[in-house]
Amino acid sequence: MHRMKLLFIPVAAIFALSAVLLLTAQEPKPKTPPKVLYQVEPQYTEEARAAKVSGSVLLKLVVDVNGDAQDIQVARSVDEGLDQKAVEAVRQWRFAPATEDGKPVAAAANIEVNFRLQ
Repeated sequence: MHRMKLLFIPVAAIFALSAVLLLTAQEPKPKTPPKVLYQVEPQYTEEARAAKVSGSVLLKLVVDVNGDAQDIQVARSVDEGLDQKAVEAVRQWRFAPATEDGKPVAAAANIEVNFRLQ
């Protein structure tokens, strides 16, 4: 009878190990964020240039499954004209979309657009 108990322990260990391996194999791949592939530099407005306005516009947007910027909103403003120029520029950007389980998915992103006079 003592021998029978020893045989059950390795069998239970094999089942436990196979359950762990099965769970690991089925876990989803981590979500990867979108990446900028192509970007257009924003243009200064004449008014902002004359007033020597500089700073960073923060945009919140969604990168769709095709890599296009959608639902662009100004989260931090610098100047109304420069905000608009930042939106116009980022609307032309192209992204590699975020992925989840190896498939493209829409994802939120924050983009900081800097305006600096030289």
